Amino acid sequence: MPEFETYVDVDVDDFWYECSTREKEEFIDMLETGGWVKRITPKGTDPSERQPSMLDIEWQEMCNKLSELRLNMSREDEDLIKEILKKY
Repeated sequence: MPEFETYVDVDVDDFWYECSTREKEEFIDMLETGGWVKRITPKGTDPSERQPSMLDIEWQEMCNKLSELRLNMSREDEDLIKEILKKY
């Protein structure tokens, strides 16, 4: 079977602006999972619509910290977090 090689030069800006909101969220999730970026605005919000308040930023930092510490948490701490989430 013959082998073919292809090369496509795509500008990053062109790629980003052609993505739907869902595709952008998926891409950010992938970058976040890989450790390349940290989310500073709550998931599902458009950062161009409003600037995050200091409370929003602080909340997101706490959520990021929880995510990083997840594997080091005790079972009791995990259960406590789950109970808090069940309230809402």
